[in-house]
Amino acid sequence: MNWKTSLPLRVAVLDDHPVVLKGLEQCLAKDPRIQVAGLFRASVDLLEHLGRSPADLLLIDYVLGPGDIDGLNLIRLLRSRHPATAIVVASGLRSPATISLALRAGASGYVSKDRPMSEVSAAIRAVASGKRYVSEPVAAEIGVPMGEAGERIRHRPADPLVLTSREHEVLRCLLEGDSVSEIAAKFSRSIKTISTQKTSAFRKLGLRSLGELYKLRNHVYDLLGDGSPSRSGRE
Repeated sequence: MNWKTSLPLRVAVLDDHPVVLKGLEQCLAKDPRIQVAGLFRASVDLLEHLGRSPADLLLIDYVLGPGDIDGLNLIRLLRSRHPATAIVVASGLRSPATISLALRAGASGYVSKDRPMSEVSAAIRAVASGKRYVSEPVAAEIGVPMGEAGERIRHRPADPLVLTSREHEVLRCLLEGDSVSEIAAKFSRSIKTISTQKTSAFRKLGLRSLGELYKLRNHVYDLLGDGSPSRSGRE
């Protein structure tokens, strides 16, 4: 996206809380370079609107109302249907794993709702300029280099979420219930090597524990490629 050739920037906002929607609208209205293209409380309404009137950037909540699509699958759906539209997530969820998976799914920015409202505008400016933006201090936890809040990022960082084939294997085995020592024996590697690969994979995905891995298992399986457990080594 080139903001200089796309003024004003058309931003559609999705959040199931009316008060939050109003606050975001007031915040964005202060910037003359931004045009609020629509306010929506349900994903179906946003998708219907985008089918008629494209937006340059979407500002969406990660957790919507009961019965609505979950944030990760909404990001994937939006990227599939509207690949030219940038996505910034504004959410109360601060789990590094959640943020990493959202970025992996196609979001270009993630702002924590406990940050100042002005940071939403900073994130939009960064993403509209072709950069990635993640609220600090979470950015440091998942390995995304960021400047101070509101500063323009000089260079887009390399994707820190790309897993190696060995890290894929280790994650699959962990999801199947294997211990580090069992994985080491299965692939004829040292326990130290497997532990290092596990640590690296967890860091890239923002995972802090096996509990978080299991909690997000369906999303991690999707990330690994086929959405189902590997049968490698189980025959």
